[in-house]
Amino acid sequence: MDAMELITQGLGALGIIAGIISFQCKKHKWILFFRTLNEFLFGVQYLLLGAYTGMMLNFIGCVRNIIFSNNVAKNRKNTVAMLIFSGIFVLFGILTWAGPKSILIIVAKVLSSLAYGNKNTTVVRTVVLITSSCWLIYNSFVGSYAGILCEVFTLGSLILGIIRLDLIPFFQKKKKEK
Repeated sequence: MDAMELITQGLGALGIIAGIISFQCKKHKWILFFRTLNEFLFGVQYLLLGAYTGMMLNFIGCVRNIIFSNNVAKNRKNTVAMLIFSGIFVLFGILTWAGPKSILIIVAKVLSSLAYGNKNTTVVRTVVLITSSCWLIYNSFVGSYAGILCEVFTLGSLILGIIRLDLIPFFQKKKKEK
């Protein structure tokens, strides 16, 4: 492995750490902070890999996450922003088209816009299960080994987060109601 490939995969490794941390957070703003860091690091990695659809859509995703986080913090709805960003993702997905694998990223980014625009962290974690699966397949197509590993860890972190932060409190609440 040469130095450039080591740097490229290293960026992905840092993205993995940010991705794992994100879904263990209770607050929307921290989920989106670490998701933004994750998307930025992988955006740079995709640039270095020549995977321009992944790069462009991740960089746009960073902007989206910042806007969504600010809106949620100010108790504003993200409905219009979700629609605008979904349209932007479709447009840039078409402009950077690299074959059918690009569809995976377009779908992932549109769905993640619906997830991250929602302040309900249970919805965020649940919808991102689908988007993470799309990224896992895309990463295998473009040779992002760190991306593949990231999505495996992200899926594990999502499942753990859903159990720890969503299901256990839900069942504890139901038990108290009886």
